[in-house]
Amino acid sequence: MERTDVVVCGGGFAGLTTAVALATRGASVVVLEAHPRGNNPQFRGELIHPRGARDLDRLGMLTPLEQAGSVEIAGFSAWADGEDDDVILPYQRGRGAGVGVDHHAMLDVMREVARTRGVTILLGQRANEILRSGDRVIGVRTECGRGFRAELTVAADGRQSRVRKMLGIEAFVELLSHTVTASVPRSALPRPAYGHVFLGGVGPVLAYPFARDAARLCIDLPLNAAKGADAIAEYVRVHQAPQLARSVREALLESLAKGEFGGCATHAVTTTTCAVPGAVLVGDAGGCAHPLTATGMTAAMNDAQTLVECTNLLGLSDAALVRYQRLRYRFVRARDSFTEALYEVFRAQDQGARALQRGVFRYWRGSARARATSMGILSGDDSRMSVFMAEYARVMGISTLDVWSGLLPVRPRAAATSHMLKTSLGRLERAVDFAVQAMIDERRVRLTDLPAFEAVA
Repeated sequence: MERTDVVVCGGGFAGLTTAVALATRGASVVVLEAHPRGNNPQFRGELIHPRGARDLDRLGMLTPLEQAGSVEIAGFSAWADGEDDDVILPYQRGRGAGVGVDHHAMLDVMREVARTRGVTILLGQRANEILRSGDRVIGVRTECGRGFRAELTVAADGRQSRVRKMLGIEAFVELLSHTVTASVPRSALPRPAYGHVFLGGVGPVLAYPFARDAARLCIDLPLNAAKGADAIAEYVRVHQAPQLARSVREALLESLAKGEFGGCATHAVTTTTCAVPGAVLVGDAGGCAHPLTATGMTAAMNDAQTLVECTNLLGLSDAALVRYQRLRYRFVRARDSFTEALYEVFRAQDQGARALQRGVFRYWRGSARARATSMGILSGDDSRMSVFMAEYARVMGISTLDVWSGLLPVRPRAAATSHMLKTSLGRLERAVDFAVQAMIDERRVRLTDLPAFEAVA
C-alpha cells in the first residue's frame, strides 16, 4: 500500500489545479489519470475568466501558459438576432483579463508545473475501488491493483465521474444539447481580443480566441438535430451559419467543407453533496452547467482554492470538508442559476424567451452598470444569488415595457406578455429554488465528525 497525503483521481484541469494548490501548501499529492497519454481526445474547456486567471497566477501557472501560447481575452461581444452591431461586455475594470488556451497545450504545461512542485502524476491509472475504514474514505485502488492510502481523496474525473458513484454520492445528470466545435483563424472574429456570442439560430454559438492565430467555435445543437458527420455539417450550414458575422460564417463553412470539426454532448450535472468523510468532489465531478458562459474552469479553480483555504485552516480533516462544502455551494448556485437562465433566453424557443432576449440586449445597451454587473456574475466575481435575481427582475421589467410599447395590437401584446411572464416567473421561481437548495446543501451533514461540524457551524 502506497501512502500519500492526498490522492487526486483525474488529471485534467480540475485535478491538476487542485494537486498544485495542495502541493504548494506542503501536502504530498499523487494524481491518477486514466488516459495513458494524459489527454482526453474529446473537446474540453479552453476559456478562463479573470477570476480563474488570477488563481492560476497565484499558483505560478499563468506565465508558463503565456509562454505556451495562451492569449488574453478582454470580455465578450454579444450579437443579437437580426441586429448588425454588437454589445461589448468588457470584464470589470481592475479584475484583469481572461485567458484562452488550447486545452491539450494547457494540460502539458500544468503537468510540468505540477511535477516541479513535487506532485506524482501516474498516467494510465484509473481508480477502480474506494478504500474505507468504517465510514471514512482512506484512499483508492486502481484497476491494475495499486493501492493508495491518503488522508484526503479528491474526485476530479469529470461530469460522468466514476469515483463520485463509488463514493455513493448521487447526481442528477441532464443531457441538454450537443455541441459542434470547429477551429477558424482568429482574424475571422469581428473583435479578435474578445469572446463572442451569436444568437438567432436554433441555439447560441460561442466563439473565442484560444491561440495567437486561432479561434474556437462552439455551436449549440438541439437534441433532435441531425446525426452523422455529413448530416451534422449540413444542419450547421443551414440552421446555424447564417446567424454568424460574415467573416466567421465564411471561415466556418470552409472548416465544414474540409470535415474539420468535432463534437461532444452537453450536460448539466447537479449534486447536493460534494463531501463525504475523507473525500471531496472538485470541478465537473461536483456539478456543471451548460458551457455557454464558459465558467467551468473558473469554477474548478474556485474549488481548488476553496479546498486549500479550508485545509489550511482545519487540516486534512472532516471539519475542513464540511467547510469546503458550504463555501463551494455558496459560489456555484448563483453561477448555475445565471447560466441556466441565460441559456434558456439565448436559445429563445418560445415567445416569452424571445421577448426576454430583446430585453437583455436593451438592458445591456442602456447601462454601463448593467453590463458590469452581468459580467461580474458571468465571470464569478459576484456570486450573490440576490444580485442575479435583482438583475433578472430588471430585465423582466424592460421586456414588459418593450412588448407593450410596440406596435402589436392589444391581444397579441397580451399574449406575448403572458408568454414572457410565464418564462420569467418560472425562471425566478427556479432561482429561488436554487437559493434555498444552496442553503440546504451548505448545511447538509453527511460527515460523521459532528464535533468538527459544530466547530465550523
